[in-house]
Amino acid sequence: MLDSARAEVKPVKEEPVYAKGKIWRTAVMEEAMKLYTGLKYDEAFSKFREAGSYGEGAAFYFIGRMYQYGELRRSAAMPDSPEPSNPELYFIQNDDSAKFYFQQALDHNSLLGNLGFAEYNVVRSEEDKQRFLRLMRSAAVEIRERAVEGDAFCNRILGSMYYTGYGEMKDLEFAFLYLSKAAEKKDVVSYTSLANMYLSGEGVKKDEKKAIEWLQKGVDAGDKEALYTLGLVYEEGLAGTSDSEQARKLYHKAIQKGSAIAFEQLKYLNQTPDQKLVIASFTRNSEMIKKSLTAGAKINTRAVPEGYDQDFRNRTPLMHAVYIPVLLEDFGVIYVPEVRGQAISLLLKNKADVNATDQDGRTALHYTLQGARISTDFFEREQAELLDTLLHYGADPNKVDKQGNAPLYYALLATNGQHEMELGRLLAGGASPNIQNEEGKTVLMLACELKASNEVILRLIQAGANTRMRDNSGKAAIDYTTNEAVINILMAAGSPEARK
Repeated sequence: MLDSARAEVKPVKEEPVYAKGKIWRTAVMEEAMKLYTGLKYDEAFSKFREAGSYGEGAAFYFIGRMYQYGELRRSAAMPDSPEPSNPELYFIQNDDSAKFYFQQALDHNSLLGNLGFAEYNVVRSEEDKQRFLRLMRSAAVEIRERAVEGDAFCNRILGSMYYTGYGEMKDLEFAFLYLSKAAEKKDVVSYTSLANMYLSGEGVKKDEKKAIEWLQKGVDAGDKEALYTLGLVYEEGLAGTSDSEQARKLYHKAIQKGSAIAFEQLKYLNQTPDQKLVIASFTRNSEMIKKSLTAGAKINTRAVPEGYDQDFRNRTPLMHAVYIPVLLEDFGVIYVPEVRGQAISLLLKNKADVNATDQDGRTALHYTLQGARISTDFFEREQAELLDTLLHYGADPNKVDKQGNAPLYYALLATNGQHEMELGRLLAGGASPNIQNEEGKTVLMLACELKASNEVILRLIQAGANTRMRDNSGKAAIDYTTNEAVINILMAAGSPEARK
């Protein structure tokens, strides 16, 4: 439809056609809402822009929402081929544009803007949680008002609030009531929400037949969530026998509608529970990890999924989850904050062997310190938390790989000897600085060779690094440096003279 990240909404001089006795102020907004809840996103976008030009504040929220959830198509059409394309390439998802329009909504007196901001809020602390709840409760004022007036979308969102307990008290029966009202008013997305409640028996008596009826209704309307969910029903045999081919067809249709989750789900189709667990681990998909384990996957499996020709080095799911492959390895997913820790905690709670080794003798602790590095403060904090978690579950910081290298060796290599954080965590966890690898090299020698900071050299010596040890070629740590300050530190710690 469009390729620009942000479409300007200009005010107009003409008076709008007012919607007398209706929910929204202008007739064009009423029309836009019917188009939106009927999944006619391209037409709805144009109408929302027109409504926004008349100062209809909520219109800006819906423009932002369409950017938030990738509901707008790019100009290029998605190819219809047996091998599906990533829908993210063909649908516009732009967080900056979404937030811009949410603020526009607030500036034009629509509290729905707070709903958009709330959904972007990442809860990491009590302060974050309180901010999230304030935003949701603020948005709930307008949502409830519009829902009572009969708006389909707001009935859906109010139902979701009762389902989650965010913005309203948690009440599954109320959730079902408001979602039913939304569905009665032809809000297509609510069909899948109702189906899920029938499938799980939450807020209503479990009824798989009714669930499938609602899903089929959503499929007929072209809803990507209904297509994906019905595909899942067929794949997992929730309606009786499993039908992978029917599931595949539905996933393909969902992808054509922009479903990224269906694109991911295709990776799991026809895989064994063990293979699914491996994929879920390196994609850090906690929900699929749970499903795979429930289906009987072995927590320490070394399975290789169908369709993957990479050398996985006999890794366990825990190793896959901690490891961030470098780009040349061509598998895994782009690093996303937090999900790695969630996946690892889930695997460890299900008794993953924290000291299992791959074909190179490396453990999950080794893999935490290898692979790609992300230059953000959050990544560094996450690394610290992961090391603490692995050590808490009994990871051996002195276990060496087949080259004789302990995790401490890789901690130095990963940061080129310039940062103490990972080093300090391992030393505090009992790591010995005097382990020699196959070449006889210690981490103190490596630190000197890498021109590590004086602080790192001192930290190792304070932890008991022996300055007199020699490698297989007869070199001591002092022979790996020409830095006068480091030489003085080593000599003060009992180092022999450097070899001539």
